[in-house]
Amino acid sequence: MKLDLADGQGQDLACGFPTVFGRGLLKEFRDFVNPPFLVVTMNDLWPMFGRHFEGAGCRAYFCGSIERADLERDVAALGEVRAIVGLGGGQALDVAKFFAWCLDVPLFQAPTALSVNAVYGQRAGVRDDGRVVYTGWAVPQAIYVDYDVLAACPPALNWSGIGDVLCFHTGVLDWRYAEQEGRIEEKWRYDEGLARQSLAKVRAIVENVDNIRAMNDRGIETLVDGLKWGTSYHGAGWCPRHIEGTDHFLFYTLEALTGKKFLHGQPVGLGVIVGSMLHEQGTEEMLDTISGIGLDIRPEAMGLTWDQLEHGLRTMREYVNQVGLWHSIAHDAKITDGFIADLRRSLNSAYASPSST
Repeated sequence: MKLDLADGQGQDLACGFPTVFGRGLLKEFRDFVNPPFLVVTMNDLWPMFGRHFEGAGCRAYFCGSIERADLERDVAALGEVRAIVGLGGGQALDVAKFFAWCLDVPLFQAPTALSVNAVYGQRAGVRDDGRVVYTGWAVPQAIYVDYDVLAACPPALNWSGIGDVLCFHTGVLDWRYAEQEGRIEEKWRYDEGLARQSLAKVRAIVENVDNIRAMNDRGIETLVDGLKWGTSYHGAGWCPRHIEGTDHFLFYTLEALTGKKFLHGQPVGLGVIVGSMLHEQGTEEMLDTISGIGLDIRPEAMGLTWDQLEHGLRTMREYVNQVGLWHSIAHDAKITDGFIADLRRSLNSAYASPSST
């Protein structure tokens, strides 16, 4: 695994997809996307955005199940489709990728929320018997980031996206840990230059708390820049080490235990705090950033009880070892009563002020 690093200062060399920033972008699709095309979206979004596609020679597909078998059945019944437009958050954008891959047609993506980095991944995140799998290959012709569309989105959906950037903090910590413990994969040996690029994206979020909370143009651009780094998974030779670790492993554990569907950034953000505490590095800054932006990562905010979270934390080591995730501190650390008490105290303190919720 090797990236061509020019100066080691966080340049996105060979990463990212063509991204267009602007206003009034959705109404342009009917003039340049080859009909008949399919708009992959959510049922609740179409009443808001469907008018932009009137007379465009397209039809809408409303996402429901993301089980691969269901999607394969649906795509086989679509009839003639010459292009795909993804319109929505992570689920719609992933299904759009999957359909574009299956049909081998051009893909255009228009995120209506920045809740996850799905728009900047080449693979589609679907489910196989309930298990998360990433499959396929779909690179959009362009991604259209409309400032006004995103600014009008419920704030928490956009704030969720910080989870998929701040997780670089714990991903890098886990990468260093695995190297030090002699548990690193030979194909994913630690690369300080690549780690620095990831941490530069984290730093940009930390330094733009107010802009991201307000979702002004600067905040949107900063968040998009961090999410773009998701493409470095492929750009670094399919290496996930610098972008994901304990943060996502807690999310996977909780999803497997509870069967709940979460706003992605909440369990991932909580995983960032848990991972930071286990590594004893950066906990306060990460929690100040997450709570300062406004994303509530307390278990009760995501429909969990503290008993459920405690069960997830105590089960995490067994889960990550069982499913064979890359080695992290979550594979070795034992969660104690004291750790859980410290976590609860820290979260309650961070969200005690009305300005933090």
